[in-house]
Amino acid sequence: MISAIDTALIVAYILGVLVLGWYVGKSNKSADDYYLAGRSMGWWPIAISVAASMISANGFIGGPGWAYTSGIKPFMVNIGVPLAITFVMITSVPLFYNLKVTTVYEYVELRFGPKTRVISVVAFLANSIIQVSSMVFIPALFLQTLTGWDIALLIPIVVSTSVVYTLIGGIKADIWTDVIQFFVMWFALFLIIAIMLNGIGLGFFDSLKLAGQTGKLNAIDFSLDLKNTNAFWATLIGGTFMWVRYFGFDQVQIQRILTSKSIRGIKQSFFTSAVLMNTMYFIFMIVGVLLYVFYKGRAFANENGILIDFITNFLPVGAIGIVIAGLFAAAMSSIDSLLNSMSAVFVKDIYERFFAKDAAETTLKQSITISAIWALVIMFFTFIGFIGSTRSVLAVVGSYIAYISGPMCGVFFLALFTEKANDTGVATGIAVGFGLTLFIGIGSGISWIWMPAIGLVLTFSAGMLFSMLFPSPKTCEEIRPYTVQGQRRQIIASGKTREGDASLLPLEIDRYVLGTFSFFVFQYVFLAWLAN
Repeated sequence: MISAIDTALIVAYILGVLVLGWYVGKSNKSADDYYLAGRSMGWWPIAISVAASMISANGFIGGPGWAYTSGIKPFMVNIGVPLAITFVMITSVPLFYNLKVTTVYEYVELRFGPKTRVISVVAFLANSIIQVSSMVFIPALFLQTLTGWDIALLIPIVVSTSVVYTLIGGIKADIWTDVIQFFVMWFALFLIIAIMLNGIGLGFFDSLKLAGQTGKLNAIDFSLDLKNTNAFWATLIGGTFMWVRYFGFDQVQIQRILTSKSIRGIKQSFFTSAVLMNTMYFIFMIVGVLLYVFYKGRAFANENGILIDFITNFLPVGAIGIVIAGLFAAAMSSIDSLLNSMSAVFVKDIYERFFAKDAAETTLKQSITISAIWALVIMFFTFIGFIGSTRSVLAVVGSYIAYISGPMCGVFFLALFTEKANDTGVATGIAVGFGLTLFIGIGSGISWIWMPAIGLVLTFSAGMLFSMLFPSPKTCEEIRPYTVQGQRRQIIASGKTREGDASLLPLEIDRYVLGTFSFFVFQYVFLAWLAN
């Protein structure tokens, strides 16, 4: 059972986060404040928030569990993150920033029309429900181990504590609480590593050397086996397109960067978050291989339970409370992000589009009510989607959302890079692309990580084909400003192409783009060095 000291630390942390959420969000006066913080945020809290919202409790618990069995190879799933961010910094991000949209699906309708917008919104909501449900499941599973309480009781508790400050403070509260939670996560991780090394009885590098002797530090695998999730080509191609969809076309991340004051702030945020995200994910992998040394390779029935076992059986009183606070920090920083974005998309792309007489009808109170309803939906899907799973939750989530990532990438590639694709053609192409991707994924045995690339190619091809069969109500002149090339020409014509040292132009390489790509290359060099 958890001690009184640990309980007090956890309660104090949760209350502190709630107070901070109330304080920073009390200035919200409108739905725009609630969803975009009045576009007033600085670059560094956005950077930390982007990183924190991706590094969830799934990574905190599921990452070390996956690395325990597979070594640091699962890091390869994330290695394409900086490459994906490099791509979106020169394509979708400057375009969305210049258009001043609230959701990416507003852009979809501007470029295509209502059919594609509605399908894209449904896909986003389905994808988000899968992700956020998994992020609720892990803390609930942990608390069940500690308390013995029924998980059916714990899931509502986790959701409630995670969403209250979002309901109070909106995106501004999400971002600032993410900052606090990110540092709590770091502290908890280093505390775990220090206690584990003490138990092993060796220093950090000597412990890694033992892990290396078992092959746990070999990450780069050039295998051409399409069933191998962590292989070089699979993660470079399939993994990168999965992250392109997440960072370039997913409302969760786009909503955060659109709160920035400037394009320079957006690019600073993205570069910083790329480094922070992959550094922390790599540390999750290191925790996993150190656990392997600590337990001397002992077999576990459930990968998600390995770190939980260590925390509950080997951490001293006080440290358990800090680590659980870190786990809650990881969970809440992701749950709040998804909840706010799901609410924003529902309000802007469904409620205001189809039910409200005008945009002014969506009040702050209505926005908060919609967020609360989504919290109930999250609880339901947590019960049916994850209870009973024994694989690493990261692998489970990846296999679920991979079938959505590809078709959605296809939609935005058609929007950004073509002038011929139209609403009816692309809407039909999504259905065909998704169906074929699902058929290939289920029937072929190919790893889920290939599905984003396969879905992209199939949806892009089908969308172009059906766009040729169905006439478009829009002319190329109407469409052109919403494409990457058209936006670039428009900005050049305006004469204002830069904000300080950051370019406003799509398809332009500036110092932030170059720095992010350099970090991507550095990862491979570092992993090759580590293996030797």
